[in-house]
Amino acid sequence: MVKEIALKTTAGLLIAGAIIVSAVLPTSAAGMKPSSSIVDVVTAADGEFDVLQAAVVRAGYVQLLNGGRQFTVFAPTDAAFVSTLGVADEAAAIAAVSAMDVPALQNILSYHVLAGRHSSTSVLARSSYNTLGDRLTKAELATAGIAATDISTRNGIIHVINGVLIP
Repeated sequence: MVKEIALKTTAGLLIAGAIIVSAVLPTSAAGMKPSSSIVDVVTAADGEFDVLQAAVVRAGYVQLLNGGRQFTVFAPTDAAFVSTLGVADEAAAIAAVSAMDVPALQNILSYHVLAGRHSSTSVLARSSYNTLGDRLTKAELATAGIAATDISTRNGIIHVINGVLIP
């Protein structure tokens, strides 16, 4: 049971990491719609969201987060996954996420995604949020810690967080 919880936590952290990667990538010129998708940001070869990238791929969420629907993603950093999973480093976190049960990983990742585009102003004005997986509270989000906000992509907004959200 403890091992399963650790694996679920690791998967959630990886996905969050991927989301963070997409959040720190630059957008197109001011006034123009960004050309990168959420997945483009998460899978960028810059080493920022390697764990999240592994989680998104393992969970089968690439198509979902690369499509035409608008989403808001709370993307955990690689360090958030390492901490949550209680592993030594990013490589161990990637291995843990890659070994996770797919439905458990999907459950964790879904807790990091809201339908629609929600700016930080909109997010911070609410006390709770309906994620794709369950209800997330503002207190849970505050505990995770927000590192960066309002990273705009063609199909949504990314807010980078310092913790992995566990449903």
